[in-house]
Amino acid sequence: MENDKEKFKIIEKLNARIQALSQHEELNSDEIPMTLQMKAYLYDFSLEDKSITIAFPVQKKQLNPNKSMVGGLIANAADMTCGLLMFALDGSSIAPTITMTTNFLNPIFENDTLLMTATIETWGKRIINMSARGISKENGKSIITATASFISPESFKKH
Repeated sequence: MENDKEKFKIIEKLNARIQALSQHEELNSDEIPMTLQMKAYLYDFSLEDKSITIAFPVQKKQLNPNKSMVGGLIANAADMTCGLLMFALDGSSIAPTITMTTNFLNPIFENDTLLMTATIETWGKRIINMSARGISKENGKSIITATASFISPESFKKH
């Protein structure tokens, strides 16, 4: 069981690693990458549950004609959150997504925040399976559910 002091240390270390990854991404791009434009930040992390929650503030430039967040950006948030969970647990690079299935349940609007939580379901030598769920911070409504498979970092290691 994680105690608050241990959890704070883990989150602090993870925030530093995410910041370093963001700086690397920004320095090696001609334009500001979408991952940084989304202004995401670490909201919660549990080593014990193998889960992470990333917050995505809904910005005006992300809205569709119905004044809700574009579905592709919501799916991108799910993909990013799953990738960051692997990065948090493995410490190496973020592995490629193999498949991702999304279910859009409700819209989310400007001035709200999408809280995206990813959880490891299985971690094999070749494939990692995850689930993700996004909710509105403002009203708790479910916005998206997703399942995703990634190539395991184990696949990249020389045997």
